[in-house]
Amino acid sequence: MKKVRGAALFIIAALGLAGCGSQEKTAEVSSLSFGKEGEIVHQIVGSFEEDYYDLEGLESLAAQRVEEYCAEHGEESVYLESVKEKNGEISILFHYATAEDYSGFNYRQLYMGTVKEANEEGYHLDSVAFTSPEGEPIELGFTEDADAKKILIIETKSGEALLLDIGSKVLYINQSADSDQEVTFAGKKRVLIKDQGQEEKASALTYIVYE
Repeated sequence: MKKVRGAALFIIAALGLAGCGSQEKTAEVSSLSFGKEGEIVHQIVGSFEEDYYDLEGLESLAAQRVEEYCAEHGEESVYLESVKEKNGEISILFHYATAEDYSGFNYRQLYMGTVKEANEEGYHLDSVAFTSPEGEPIELGFTEDADAKKILIIETKSGEALLLDIGSKVLYINQSADSDQEVTFAGKKRVLIKDQGQEEKASALTYIVYE
């Protein structure tokens, strides 16, 4: 396990994972896409931060990370589709069987379930300030059928940008004002997170309620 964790940290160190170029262009931001059967496609985009990293070494490291994770969690849990480079920009494409596999592989939280289940897991959603696509503040506990609504909770690191393609209509997102995150609607089914935290290795949670 120590070897696997080291590989993951190396990949993060080798790339600038906040995105390539301007973060206003969502196509240049790392992304997660969620399928109806629970599968997740993860595209990491960035550029080499140090001259002594190379594409072949990065691909070998990513493959090693996948092999060691799958040895513990099953052959179909994570799949490395590609590692590509174009004009100095890197793209790494992973597939995960479940949200739990994304969490375990990346050492960060990703929770998907109902609002009721999330509260039972200790997320205390009544204390989270939400907003609608129209910019209206929402108290989740007072919305219709709140307990049955679906929620996605994801952790991001300081300086990271991540585009989430939920695959279903997004109803509410947590407000940005009380955190270092800028969380915005990026269409009816997508959410863009820009974590503005300055503290090294700091992390924060984003809360997304969807149909």
